[in-house]
This record gives sequence, structure tokens and C-alpha cells, in this order.
Amino acid sequence: MHIPNLSSILSFLLAIQTTKACNPSRRDTNTPNPFTIGTDGPAPEATKGFALNHIGLLTTNLPAMKNFYGNILGMRNIFDAQVTAEYSVTYMGYSQGGRNGTGFQTGAEMAVAKNNMYGLLELVQFNVSDDRLIASTERTNTFGHVGLVVPDVAEAQAYLEAQGVAILKKVGEAVEDFTGPVPNSMGIGEFAGLHLEAKRALVKAQGLIGFEMFLMVTDPDGNVVEIQQQDV
Repeated sequence: MHIPNLSSILSFLLAIQTTKACNPSRRDTNTPNPFTIGTDGPAPEATKGFALNHIGLLTTNLPAMKNFYGNILGMRNIFDAQVTAEYSVTYMGYSQGGRNGTGFQTGAEMAVAKNNMYGLLELVQFNVSDDRLIASTERTNTFGHVGLVVPDVAEAQAYLEAQGVAILKKVGEAVEDFTGPVPNSMGIGEFAGLHLEAKRALVKAQGLIGFEMFLMVTDPDGNVVEIQQQDV
């Protein structure tokens, strides 16, 4: 008789929970439902064909950021543009020949298709800046996180730990504090002041969207990368 090892059992249990994380269609009907499904009609005709193509991050440490998003998270370098001696723009993204990067595309192929792709990352560096960039993990600002989906979040956590990536919140952990990188990036840290009852209510309610099952790590600049598991 084959007895599964502990890691296999853990992965199975996590899979059950993570498929419900922040997914209104997979809610447990015995718990309160925080989701209100959108009822918007068709978008304005003038916006037909609009799509979210990329997000942009400012950096003063481009090599480390390219290494993290490329060699560790698996994005491919689409191009680097040295606009001036001091100002550069880099585009990165997952190959989109198949779902979630399963079909390989060369950088040249991705560059040709760039304006017809989704979920790209733009890294912008002005390497003579006199100011220090402050990430939302240090001080709440308008940026929250980069969001990824992966086939198996438990395996992703083990992989990222082995790569030495800073883990802010492991899968299965809840946020219980009101200070630190994760609360700051969520907008409930010190910036939110002393509204303790409101903060306690949020901590208590986080299970309603499956937040415990999210993996949260940080890139070299301190930006949060939130990782959820794909639907099966």
C-alpha cells in the first residue's frame, strides 16, 4: 500500500483551499460572501479593443530587477531601450504562445507582438536620480502589488525559497499585525493611522477571500509580488 508523503498531502490540501482564493465562483455557501458580481453592460463602443498591456515599475537597480523577474520568475526579456545615457526602458513578459507561458516565443517574436500582448512588465531606470525610491512595503503609496498565478502555489513557494527570494507571507499564514511590509502594501499599516477597530475587522475577515492561501514575496526593490494558484 502506497502511503503519500507529507508534502504531497500538504499540496493536495492547499490545492483545495487555493482554488477558492479570491474567486467568487468557488465560494463555500456556508460562509458570508463578500463578493458582488459585476453587472456592467457592454463597454463604450469607442473602447472596443482596449486591453491592459503592461504595468510599469521605476527602479534604480535594473540588473537585480531583471534577474528577479527573468531568471527567477521566468519572464523573458523582450527588449532594452537605452533612451539616453541615463534613462533606460526594459520590457519583460511571459511567452504567450500558450496559456501562462507554456508556448516558447523568442524575444524577437515577443517584440513584434508586444502591442498585442497582455500582462507585460516595464522597468524604467533613471540612473542619476538624487532621490531614493520608496516601495509600498516601506511606506504605503498608490502601488499595491504585482499579481501572478501559478499551477501549484506550494511548489512555487518551495522554489522561491530555494532561490533565496524574500518571503513576506507563506501559504497558509494569515496577516495578524498592523505594521510591517505586508500591512503597508495593503494600506493598513502605519499610514492608516490608529483605526484599530477597522484594522481588526479586516484581519478577521481576510478568510472570506482566501487571503491566507496567497503567497507574498518581494522583488529586489521591495515591491510585493502576490502569487495565487490557477483554477484547476
